[in-house]
Amino acid sequence: MSGFRSRRRQDEEPPPQPKAGRISAIEPQRRDEFRVNVYIEGEFAFGLHLDLQMEHHLAPGDELTDEQIALLLRQDQTKRAIASALNLLSYRARAAGELKSKLRERGYPPEAIDEAIARIRELGYLDDRDFADRWVESRQAHRPRSARMLARELQQKGVDREVIDETLEEAGIDEYGDALVMAERKAASLQGLDDATRERRLTGLLARRGYSYDVIRRVLQSLGSEDADEVE
Repeated sequence: MSGFRSRRRQDEEPPPQPKAGRISAIEPQRRDEFRVNVYIEGEFAFGLHLDLQMEHHLAPGDELTDEQIALLLRQDQTKRAIASALNLLSYRARAAGELKSKLRERGYPPEAIDEAIARIRELGYLDDRDFADRWVESRQAHRPRSARMLARELQQKGVDREVIDETLEEAGIDEYGDALVMAERKAASLQGLDDATRERRLTGLLARRGYSYDVIRRVLQSLGSEDADEVE
C-alpha cells in the first residue's frame, strides 16, 4: 500500500471535498496497484483504495451524494493511516503513543488515527505491555540504567504510566547490583589513574545512567573508594 506521500502542515486547510455527481470512470492508478482514481462528471474527483471500491460496489454510472463521498474519503484516510502505521512498525516496534504522534506528524486526522490504532491492535501488531517488556529487557541486557531513567524513556515512547509501573515492578530491577557490575567493568579500564579522577569518572558514568547518588555512594564504597562518603 502506498504511504501518505505529501505531508500537510497542521495549520493548513484540508482540500475541498469533491462535488457530488455521477461516476463517469474508475481507473487504476499507475504508481499503486491497490488504488484507483474516481472521476465524477468527466473530471478527476479523488483517489480511493481498491478495497473500498469493491466494498461499496462502485462502478461508472453510480450517483454519489456529498455524504457518500465524505464517508469514502474518511474510510480512505483510515486505510492510508493503517498502511503508514504498518510501515513504521516494519522498521521497529513502537508503543501506541509514539505511533499516534508519528501519524499526526504525517497529517492524518484524529479519527483516522484512532481507527488505525484500533485496527492494528486487533491484528496483534501493537501491544504496549509487550513493547515495554522488550524495551526494559534489552536495556538491562546491554546498557543497564536506573528504573527512573527507564520510566522516562518509556514515557517518551508514549507508554501509559500504569503499564510502565507494572513492567518495572515485574522486571525486578536490581539497581545496586547492575550499577556495581557496570562500575567494576569500568574501573578495570581506569587503572593507573589517581583516586579522585577514577571516582569522578565512575560517578559520571552511573549518574548518566540515572542512578541516584545513594546507589552511587554504595557502589563506590563496595569498590573501596576512600572518598565515597563525599559523593553529593
